[in-house]
Order: sequence, then C-alpha cells, then structure tokens
Amino acid sequence: MSGITKDTIQKILLIALAAMTVSMVLISVFNYNDTQEKNNYLDNEKVLVREELMDIIKNYDHLAKINTADRSILKSERRKAKALLKKVEQSVLDYDSIISYRKQLLALRKTNRELHRKHEGTIQGGNLNSSYFQ
Repeated sequence: MSGITKDTIQKILLIALAAMTVSMVLISVFNYNDTQEKNNYLDNEKVLVREELMDIIKNYDHLAKINTADRSILKSERRKAKALLKKVEQSVLDYDSIISYRKQLLALRKTNRELHRKHEGTIQGGNLNSSYFQ
C-alpha cells in the first residue's frame, strides 16, 4: 500500500512540477512580448518627440528670418528646443522621461504658438509648418 501511495505522490509531484515549468515558460513568453511592445512604444515616442522638436526648431528659424524684433527670444527658445532634442537623442527613454520631455515640449509649443500668433500679420500665405498647432 505504501508503494502505491509513494508512486501516486511522485506522479502528483511530477505533474505539479511540469505544470509549474509550463507556467514559467508562458510567463516568460508573455513578459518578453510585453517588454517588446513597451520598447516599441518608447522608440515611437522618441521619434515623435524628435520630429516635433525639429519642426519647432525650423519654425523658430523661419520666424527669426522674418522678424528681427524678437530675435533674442527666438534664439533663447531655439536653444531650449535644441537642448531638449539633444537630451532626447542621447537618452534611453522610459515612461517618466517621456512624460518629462512631453511637458517641456508643450511649453516650447506654447511659446512657439504665441510667437507665431504675434507675427501672423507679418507672415502671409502660411509658409510655416504649423501642423503641430492643431
């Protein structure tokens, strides 16, 4: 009787061990997929932030060409945008840094929008790329 009980216990333990092994493999696969999705998201966000900053820098360059009155403000804001772009390009992004960069980007957009509106009367025909104003 003890032989049967011992054999049954060993089978139960073997089945439990196999189930745990399978569950650990599945958890690893799902964790890998989740990590890949997060990395893809962060890479896409980095590209988007970079493109928006490049657009803002181009817009500042264009505004500086047509407006001499606010040139020092434009240079200052352009330097801020370039510094943020450099940070974005050199850093390995995580969710916290994306949020931080997005906040800084919003501040730059706000200033850019204000300068753009201030000089709307001067700028005719929509020569600026204002797609990020929407």
